[in-house]
Amino acid sequence: MVDILKTKTLPAALTSYDLLKALAIIFMIVDHIGYFFFPEEAWWRVWGRLSVPIWFFLIGYANTREIPKLFWVVGGVVALSTIAAGEHIFPLNIIFTLILARMAVDWMFSHALRNREAFAGMFFLLFLLSMPTLLFIEYGTLGLLFTLMGTLRRRKEDVLAPRWMVMSYLAAIISAYILEQSVLLPSLSLLQFGVFVGGMVVVCFMLYRFEPRSFDRLSFKTFPPVALIQLLGRRSLEIYVLHLLVFRGVAMAVNPERFALFEFELFAFPGIQEFLF
Repeated sequence: MVDILKTKTLPAALTSYDLLKALAIIFMIVDHIGYFFFPEEAWWRVWGRLSVPIWFFLIGYANTREIPKLFWVVGGVVALSTIAAGEHIFPLNIIFTLILARMAVDWMFSHALRNREAFAGMFFLLFLLSMPTLLFIEYGTLGLLFTLMGTLRRRKEDVLAPRWMVMSYLAAIISAYILEQSVLLPSLSLLQFGVFVGGMVVVCFMLYRFEPRSFDRLSFKTFPPVALIQLLGRRSLEIYVLHLLVFRGVAMAVNPERFALFEFELFAFPGIQEFLF
């Protein structure tokens, strides 16, 4: 088995990173199909919201804290496309939140581990800041809670907190995320809400059990979908920006009333601009 964490060269074989990121990409594309083309159909958003914890978790789980220039370029391009499509300036897209998460995760980890009170305090700090920061960056500081979870799992040998405390933290961030998304998606039916809660539990259980693995016996010859899974997992940043540009372009063509060229708002949430100014 290749030690994926200690090499910059991706193995030819399928990896657990490929599987997890491919799953996140599929959920994300489903979410954006719903947002751009079927805004009245909540099921698209129910499944799509499951991608978010995966991205933030992987930022915390990763070895590197380097922020590639490509992150800034992609974030800027997507932000400009949001403005051009007549949407909004704030919140900035998730790439900027992921950049913030990568910048802050080691500080969060070191301060959260000082004692149990600090561990709980870090949760409540990020949770209380989630709503105000949500106005300026997608998912706000709530996303950082999943990033911290990724580092807790990656460096579990350094975590002296008892297992029940880590599990309580995981349950708390699941609950906080469900609460936030329920506010942002108030039209969910009872069934849709139940599926969302169940999906979150399954996804977060997968994250909690995640380990870097390489499946050497799987190849394109033995399992043809390997090539597609690797493409989704290893070109996720490019897929993110390209599919958004295509979706926005099509949405502007078919629904110019909703996506009018450069007729954007400062904030995405109704009433916020009037309240602040």
